[in-house]
Amino acid sequence: MSQMNDYDVVVAGAGMSGVVAAIAAARAGSRVLMTDRLPFLGGNMTAGLLGNFLTFHNMKGEMINGGIAQEIVDRCIDHGGAFRQHRGHLPNAYGNAYSVTPVDPEVLKLVTQQLCVDAGVDLLLNSFVAGTITDGKRLAAIRIVNKSGEREIRAKVFVDATGDADLVAGAGGRFLFGDEEGKVMSISLFSRLGGVDLAKHLDYVKENPQEFMLGEDPYIGKTKAEVAAGLQSWIDYPLVTGHYNAVRRAQARGEFHKNRQRVVFQVTTIPGVVVLNATSLLGYDPVDAGSMTRAALEGREQVFAVWKFFRDHVPGFADSFILDSASALGVRESRRIAGLSTLTTEDCVAGRKHEDDIGLGAYCLDVHQPSGIIEHKHVEGGEAYGIPFGTLVPEAIDGIIVAGRSLSSERFANGSARCQAPIMAMGQAAGIAAALCAEHGFQPRDVPVGQLRGILKQAGAVV
Repeated sequence: MSQMNDYDVVVAGAGMSGVVAAIAAARAGSRVLMTDRLPFLGGNMTAGLLGNFLTFHNMKGEMINGGIAQEIVDRCIDHGGAFRQHRGHLPNAYGNAYSVTPVDPEVLKLVTQQLCVDAGVDLLLNSFVAGTITDGKRLAAIRIVNKSGEREIRAKVFVDATGDADLVAGAGGRFLFGDEEGKVMSISLFSRLGGVDLAKHLDYVKENPQEFMLGEDPYIGKTKAEVAAGLQSWIDYPLVTGHYNAVRRAQARGEFHKNRQRVVFQVTTIPGVVVLNATSLLGYDPVDAGSMTRAALEGREQVFAVWKFFRDHVPGFADSFILDSASALGVRESRRIAGLSTLTTEDCVAGRKHEDDIGLGAYCLDVHQPSGIIEHKHVEGGEAYGIPFGTLVPEAIDGIIVAGRSLSSERFANGSARCQAPIMAMGQAAGIAAALCAEHGFQPRDVPVGQLRGILKQAGAVV
């Protein structure tokens, strides 16, 4: 990368919202830098082993996300890192979303890197944002710390894709955090298992549908038994949730943590390999380093206990083994900015659209409460809801556009909008908006949203 310290657009955070924002801004003609603490791109999808993008469709099966996000999936397919069936998007018998898009993390690291380099994005990895520098109420620069020391980087506009609203908080912007008591959703440490017999597990599902979440959204209108009867192959059930009684019995024996009532695993493009989502870390603070250290230690203990549960009590897992665990904790909730507008729970449930929407979401409103209870609400009528541009713009700080889970939103709304497909849609909008600001010299709050929406549509995004 070049050693310039002044850019049109600086993207802080190279998770999927940041990656898409950086590509979009660079393709729009801006000089772009993206920085991240990790040595690779992808955030929770790669470092966190998240396993899939949720979700590119509403429950009616209508595609609600495209643009750069679909381009990434297509590239992953070309490299063998996503399924060719259904252009990467597998129908989801679980029923919390119409489709699930499994993506291999190693392929995704390569694809995101190539797309950024090809677009002309400068990358500065293994680097931490150590502070912010403001000019009045405008963010003017950030301080970056890495092995080379400390460096100040200035930009006309910044995209805060840190997931924690670090730039907004550092610049003095107002934000919300967690529930009424300041407690956040549970944190998870994902892992991957090899040696799994998925066909054997599917036989168990078909014989015991009551033990699983199947056809969860009322829009589907089928019983668990009816959904299970239609499963022809393990690929028809890519996101498995359940084993309620087995979890309950293991908890009674003291063999399984008490923080959740079910286990989840996801299929991958690698035969016999699945991603486990079954740990639950409660009471930790995602913006406190000491707290996150303790969470990582507990998470590692839970990973091995969860694997032993699967090996001993879940059909098809008797010969399984741990391949790896995530190098980053899976944080579901952190700071949520106070924006020019706020995405409400009612907006999402009602499938409400807005004049300034820059993307759509349809995943169930999924909140992992600090108590360990998981609560779902569903978008009514199989529809999608709109994400207004104002949710990405801090109410009182200039020079920043947010992309990702830190958008201005109520907690249950955030439980849906935090997922990978909508945050990539936010990223594309944030990147183009940032480029418009850099080119024309105005602030994010003054972006002509009609023009932004038009550019997004031309780029294949769904608004």
